Formats: sequence, structure tokens, C-alpha cells
Amino acid sequence: MTAQGEDILAWLETAITEREDAARRATQKPWRTHDTHLDLGGHTATVLAGKRNDTELLAWLPTMTHQYWDEARNAWNNAEHIAANDPASVLRRCVADRKLLELHGDRCHSCPAKSATGYLDEWTQFDYGDLCPVVLLLAEGYGWTEGER
Repeated sequence: MTAQGEDILAWLETAITEREDAARRATQKPWRTHDTHLDLGGHTATVLAGKRNDTELLAWLPTMTHQYWDEARNAWNNAEHIAANDPASVLRRCVADRKLLELHGDRCHSCPAKSATGYLDEWTQFDYGDLCPVVLLLAEGYGWTEGER
């Protein structure tokens, strides 16, 4: 494998580890959204951890006050996104990503995307060289950019 391939594999291992570490430091209970009504007629979206009796406030996202509804100020989309990316789901994704990395890392010699000259994308005819396109796409999901290649 080339130095470029070793670089992306090391970078991806670090990126997955950082994501795992952040998820492990977070509150390890199921996350959910909740609508909290405020005294003055407004409400707020909150993200809570745990079930009814063991609830812990994780995030408070103001959605509106006395003003008319304004979709641009709606924090429910943000609250739902935060709750959907709870630590357990992030850790499951990291496990799956490590399995993909194991299958398509430096030992990916029988990948169906590989041609005799390297990895060739049949739709765009982009030559990936000796880097598996699965590894490149996985790294892209963690923020690997063309400039780092």
C-alpha cells in the first residue's frame, strides 16, 4: 500500500476513535426530545436522557417566545437530530465503520470495485489508484477532504 493509503487508514482510525471517545464521555442513557411550556406562552425543545423517573436535561433549545411561529426559529429539528445521535447509536456506527475498514482496508484485494489497474468507478471512470473507494467514502463521512489526499 502507498503512503497515501497508509495515511488515510491512520487518519480514519483516529477519526473513528475520536468519535467513539466523545460518545463514551456523553450521558449513557436513551436520549429523547421533550416540549417544555414556558410561563409566558412560549415553549422550548429540550433533549433529555433517561426515562420518566431518571430524566436528565442534556440540551435546552429555545424555539419561540411571544412571537408568531417562525420556522427559522424552530429548534425541534435540531433537538430531534441531537436525540437521534445519542451515544449508543454513535458507538454502533463506529463498530460498523471499523468492520468496513477491516474488510476494505489495506487487505482489500478482491473488492468488486477493483480492476486490473486499481480501483475504477464504473460510472465516472474515476481512477482511485490503489485506494479502495469504500475506504475513501468512509473517510469522506468523517470529514476527509480532497486536499488531504
